[in-house]
Order: sequence, then C-alpha cells, then structure tokens
Amino acid sequence: MAGIAAIPAPDSGWMLVSGDSEIARAETLSALIGRRPDVVIGLPSALVSTFAVALPPTDSSLHTNMIHAQVEKRGLAGTPGETLIDYDLIGHDPEGDTFAVTVVPPLPEELIVTTAAGYSTAAALLPSPVDGCRIWMEQGRNVFGIYHEGIPIHVQVLSGSTELDRSAAQEVSLTLMSLQGDPALSGHLPSGLEFCVPNLAPQSVQIFSEVLDIPVTESHRPNAVVDRVEGRDKLLPPAVSRSRSSRKNGQRAVIIGTAVLIAYCVAAAWMWVSARNTANEIESMERQLSILEPDVERIQQVEQRWNVLEPAFEKTWFPVVQLSRLTSALPGSGVVIREFRTNSRNIRVIGQARDVQLANQLLEDLQGMKEFAAYDWSMPNPKVEKNNTATFVISGGPKNAEPDN
Repeated sequence: MAGIAAIPAPDSGWMLVSGDSEIARAETLSALIGRRPDVVIGLPSALVSTFAVALPPTDSSLHTNMIHAQVEKRGLAGTPGETLIDYDLIGHDPEGDTFAVTVVPPLPEELIVTTAAGYSTAAALLPSPVDGCRIWMEQGRNVFGIYHEGIPIHVQVLSGSTELDRSAAQEVSLTLMSLQGDPALSGHLPSGLEFCVPNLAPQSVQIFSEVLDIPVTESHRPNAVVDRVEGRDKLLPPAVSRSRSSRKNGQRAVIIGTAVLIAYCVAAAWMWVSARNTANEIESMERQLSILEPDVERIQQVEQRWNVLEPAFEKTWFPVVQLSRLTSALPGSGVVIREFRTNSRNIRVIGQARDVQLANQLLEDLQGMKEFAAYDWSMPNPKVEKNNTATFVISGGPKNAEPDN
C-alpha cells in the first residue's frame, strides 16, 4: 500500500498525495493533516540545503564527523541540536566515498506537526527522473534537482521568474557547468531533464530546450510521490521527538498505573479472601478450644498436684540426696556448712569459709556439677568477719524459677 505524503503544492499551500493520486489541498499544513498519524511531511526545497561531498578513504565511524565538518565549512551548521543533518552514500571507489548531504535549519512553528508519521524533503519524496534531473514547482517557484538512483544530490530553487523561460534555462545550464568541476558529482551529472510544470505552453518548452545542451521531456507522473513514502529519522524535528517521547512516557505511565491498580486489586482480593479464611480458621480453632478447655484445665490441675507431690517421689529432690551432693562439692578444709534448708526444690545454704575466695570457689563448683545441672546458683557478696573469715549464703533452685529466699 502506497504511503501518504504532504508536499508543497505547485501554486500555493500544501497537497496530500498517495502514489499518483492527489487526495486533498489546503493553505496550511495543520489544516491539511489535522491529527492524522500516517502522513510523512516533505519539507519545501527553499528550506533545505542539498549537496554532494567526496571523502577520502577512511573508517566509516568517522564519516559523521567529517560530514558535519563539511556542513560547518559551508556555513550551514546553525544552532547545535536544532539544525538537522542527514546523508546517504551514493558512491564508493578506491579514492573514497561520496555522500549526498541534506541540511535542514530550525523549522518555523507552522511546519511542526507532532502527530506526523515522519519528515523527509519534498525532493526526496518525488519520483526519481529517468534522465537524472527534473524541474518542478513548489508554492509558485521553480525547483531544479539532480538525482542519483532516487536520491537528491543537488537541489536549488531557481531565482528567475516563475515561468519556465530562457532565463530559467540559462540558470540551469550555468548550474550544470559549475557542477562539472565538482569531484563529488563526477559520473553523476544528468543526461537529460524532465519537467513537471503545470499549464506550460509548448512555445515555452521549445525556448527552454534550445538553451540547454541536454534533452528535455515532460513528466508522465505529475503530482506524484514515490510508492514507498518513508520519513528520515535524522530529519525529525527536535520538537516532534520531544512530543513523541512525552507521549511514550505518558503511555508508559498509564500502563504502569494500570498494572499497579490491577496488582492492588488482586492483592486486595487476595487479602480479603485470606482474611475470610483466617477468620474461619480462628472461629474453628475457638470452637475446638472451647471443647478442649475443660480437659486442659483438668490436665493443668493434675500437673500442679504432681509438682507438689513430685519431691516426695523423685529422689533427685530428696533433701538427703541434695545435702550429699552439696557436701561432695566442699573442699577438704576451710569451709563449714552452718545451715542447710530445702523448700520444695529450692536450697539455701549458710556457711563460713576461711576467706572469700573459698566461698566463691564453692559457688563455682556447685555451678559446674552435672548433678546440679538443672539448678541455678547465686550468692550475694560474702560478709567478712572480724577474724577475716567469710560468712556466705548460697541459694539454688530449678532453672527458670526464682530461688527461695
């Protein structure tokens, strides 16, 4: 399917063209396109500089910088970041590479259409002439262009009258003569000229042809564009690029927001279902607990009674056994037990040691005995008597329980 292009009309304004068919015309670009997203805009030749340049053999990665240097050399660089530079390779041989370069300065606001599918030049969107060059009209002015395999390599707006007369032919002839000495155009000069100028009198064509040294023919595709209309990425105005980026960011934000909302709804639904399941589980557990609670109370009562009676049955808690184990921890001399008391499982020992060090040693020995591994032992600082002996009080009880004081 042929693409759609908006190009300058021959008389004034703009026209919308697809293939060989004109779709519509309007005085302004915005009125012609509206908000259509499928139109490639062909920039008027009066706003575009097109030339060919020959570069010496070098690495292809340097071509961009070398072409930009040629643009600056011709005084076309303009505002960095706003001036657009595009190029195509049109020749390659051992002596180097030849490029067709297109330079577009910052565009006027009326040519900025943020919804356009892309941008190119009007010359690049026209069908390539068979004999190499053509003359056509853009908004009331004659344009002369030289092509190589469909690529414009030299485009200029003729400075003479709007008629295709002798002065126009002389200007074209002088241009061709001056380009003959350009090494970049060696082998690319046209063998004939094709004109596409509406309402041209036969007498004008005859006069025009007599001045030129190359054959002149009339185009068989007036008001036509190439079958495959495509925009050039490097000719996309910065304002359009920023607008596209903004739209993409907006779309991305909408997508992310929608995804977050969906995730939130899913999470909320999952939490609601989970909460209901948890509530049902709690209710079920409460019912089971109410059934088991009397049995639990009876078990706790039995446990309490057993804890009271356990010392009477478990020899480990017998006072005699505890005293025997305690005395086995005493050193050979220097420590005397004055009082030994038991209360349930708790033990309280009051004694006198030759010095504080022996009292502390007894505490450490009790803490290290495997027979008392289930006990926690503690001792306040011993009291030193007048005769330098130390009175001590050692308390012990089952771990995780407070000793009896």
